[in-house]
Amino acid sequence: MSAEVMGGAERKTEAPAGEGIADGGLFRLGKLLAATLDVEARLDRVLELAMELLGAERGSIMLLEEESEELVVRASRGLESREFRVPLGEGISGWVAAHGEPLILQDVVADSRFRGSDPTVKSALAVPLRVEGKVIGVLNVSTSRKRRRFGEEDLEHLLSFAEMAAVSIENARLYQALKRDQEKVARELRMASRIQHSIIATHVPCASMRVVSRLMPASAVGGDFFSVIPLERDSRFCFYCSSEVQDRCQKLHTEFCPQKFGLMIGDVANKGLPAALIMSVLTAVLNQVGRRQASPRAVLNEANTAFRRFFSESQYGFATLFYAFYDNNENTLTYSRAGHEPPILIRARNGDLQYLEGEGFPVGLMEDGQYQERTVRLKRGDRVILYTDGLTGALNARGEMLGRKRLEELVKAHAGAEIESFLDALADEIMLFTGDAPQPDDIAVMVMELEDLYDLTMTVGTDVRQIRLVINNVLETLQGFEGLRDPVTLRLCLEELLHNAMEHGNRCDRAKKVYITVKAEPKRAIIRVRDEGEGFDFRKAIGKHKDREDVLSDRGRGLLIVNHYADELRFNREGNEATLVFTAR
Repeated sequence: MSAEVMGGAERKTEAPAGEGIADGGLFRLGKLLAATLDVEARLDRVLELAMELLGAERGSIMLLEEESEELVVRASRGLESREFRVPLGEGISGWVAAHGEPLILQDVVADSRFRGSDPTVKSALAVPLRVEGKVIGVLNVSTSRKRRRFGEEDLEHLLSFAEMAAVSIENARLYQALKRDQEKVARELRMASRIQHSIIATHVPCASMRVVSRLMPASAVGGDFFSVIPLERDSRFCFYCSSEVQDRCQKLHTEFCPQKFGLMIGDVANKGLPAALIMSVLTAVLNQVGRRQASPRAVLNEANTAFRRFFSESQYGFATLFYAFYDNNENTLTYSRAGHEPPILIRARNGDLQYLEGEGFPVGLMEDGQYQERTVRLKRGDRVILYTDGLTGALNARGEMLGRKRLEELVKAHAGAEIESFLDALADEIMLFTGDAPQPDDIAVMVMELEDLYDLTMTVGTDVRQIRLVINNVLETLQGFEGLRDPVTLRLCLEELLHNAMEHGNRCDRAKKVYITVKAEPKRAIIRVRDEGEGFDFRKAIGKHKDREDVLSDRGRGLLIVNHYADELRFNREGNEATLVFTAR
């Protein structure tokens, strides 16, 4: 590369200072640049070291903004202001950037092209910062000492220095741009994950059936999904307790229990954001089709047609599905499978396991899905486990799959646990099996259970005036409970949970409900209170009042008291349902 030299007669000068660059300056530069990926920090360190090694008093690094075609000062020493911009082609730096050539300036004032430059500058070097032949900026150093004149040797050293610095600066810029993009993508994926979870609905407004679920995507979002949809309403049955409407129900309840529910679980081919987007469309289609069609087979046939129409050209051109209608009057589950993993039915009476088999191609794969339809009758306490193939396909560190046999063993081992505890135990066992091994697929699990009929089921609005009515009904229901020797304690615990549900759970929103169920046995009473709020971290709430100062505080002691007096206090995973257990002694 040639350099244009500006200046007058030869003068006696100091020895070149740039030898410091050749004598270890590049090594020092490498160490400095390796210490940080921050662009500003790298610019400052490059400039500081270049000035030190060349014996300069002033310096700057200017980077080119391509949109405005201006050089902007990003690091400086000895200058009055860092807020300085130079159009491409103007001034010393603008000339160097426009021509891609370095300059040695030995009499700046004498050069007509650079009028307006600082008259105190006696000698200066300006070199382009290049990456793959493209100028990204300019490195300038200067001195006002009369006896110091930069020469060709200084320029050669600075060019070597600038070549290494330019690549490092550009890498840091690319890294920060990538980091910004990754943070943006991460924010969008978190939002997509929240949207995905909001699409998945498993709330069942019926006390005779409980559903719990867990979604473990292999990435931030995935193509696995499940949902429970109330379908037909039956005016003979109470919406909340699934029993024949009685006087008490007519007073407290204004809606009626769905006669039929739609249950579905599915898995869109592949994973990630594209699969999640297809999942959201497919869920919407199934929600609409399920309300219109009379059988699961008809639902899958229509879903198959829609999927082929919308997504036949994409690489995510099929999805496996299990779709069922549960009849609340007949206690029957009628289902069809579209290439999906068969759910497991656990019989409460003897613990037997049964797979809900059935033929059918994944939706979107064939024009005729050839879906079969089967019906199974359920009894109280029976449990149905629906899952995606990510569960049986989960891998451990040795590359072994969980498989059906291990899954059956886990299901049997925890079958006696309450439904929430059962799913928690199953999830813990999966995590124990997989360890830190990356998973190839999303995992979704939904568990449905027909519960024993309750002795009392109530639903009240968010109105503290209803609390006395609820407590009186609960105490009346528990008259046969041998442990009811201290109704004051039970009243205290129940009042606290109801206040929490209304004030903290539902946030005093009168449009939201509080659900109460009571199961009275001779030796045990089980009381469940659920609100429609977002839940809370109950472990922190119970565990925070450990020292005397907290216990004597005015607020927040309620759960501590309930936990003390009840034989058992547990919450669901979301933290919006509390279960109290009292045992007769």
